[in-house]
Amino acid sequence: MSDTVNAEHTADSQEIAGDEAAGPHTAVRVDQVLDWLEDALRHQSIDWRTAILEAIGRWPLASEVVDGERYDYLLAGEAFDWKLLAQRIRNRLQGGIPDDEWGSWIGSPTPFGGLEEAEFTRVLGVEKHRAHLSYFYGVTVEQALQTAVGEEIAKRRVAGGRAPNQESREDAYLRLYGSSQMVLWHDFVSSKKAEDPDNHDRLNGEASLNIMDDFTYWLFKKRMGRADPARVASDTRKGLAQLERMRQADGRRLRMRVVSGMGTRR
Repeated sequence: MSDTVNAEHTADSQEIAGDEAAGPHTAVRVDQVLDWLEDALRHQSIDWRTAILEAIGRWPLASEVVDGERYDYLLAGEAFDWKLLAQRIRNRLQGGIPDDEWGSWIGSPTPFGGLEEAEFTRVLGVEKHRAHLSYFYGVTVEQALQTAVGEEIAKRRVAGGRAPNQESREDAYLRLYGSSQMVLWHDFVSSKKAEDPDNHDRLNGEASLNIMDDFTYWLFKKRMGRADPARVASDTRKGLAQLERMRQADGRRLRMRVVSGMGTRR
């Protein structure tokens, strides 16, 4: 398992520290990054995926509010969600990226945006790459692990002559984290409000994907604290295996779309 959660990641929160309250100089820096990206996409022979990752590497903010919506790119000060930032950046761009290509790229479970890990690290920088690994293992793999354990429980129910139901997901939470999802959510909300009173409105409203990712990362750290190393390693392998199955399924769907498209040409 990769070195995912340790004190080294606190440096990344300093590197991209700040939020919407950081003042006009920070806002200028953001505009400079966005202007550079738009210029690169217009005038340079650079793939749009690489260009967006370059912009992410230059991005100075850990969180911000855009048109009334809060974006937290750095969960718990250590897990960097580059795909959320990529979506925020794309919302600013004036077209130029086909929706189907964007959906395939941003929705892919592969961790490095289609690049080799060494190139991904060069583009984003070492600290953001490390924080990305925290997000990858703490959110992406953790969600895959929840799915894998839920499917195992559902299969056992079917093998025992019972129909699979929503309880399989709840049983997965009990197995992985020792409590029901509702109790865990309550504990998560309470801890976040205790850390930062400004979280009150954010957590009392409708849960966004960003908040649910924050919750997943909180669950990941809870599991790390209560499981022995052998169990942690086994669960990580299980999550990665589930993620690979998802990747292969995505690949098959993509190939089927390509073949289907070829078959309809005149």
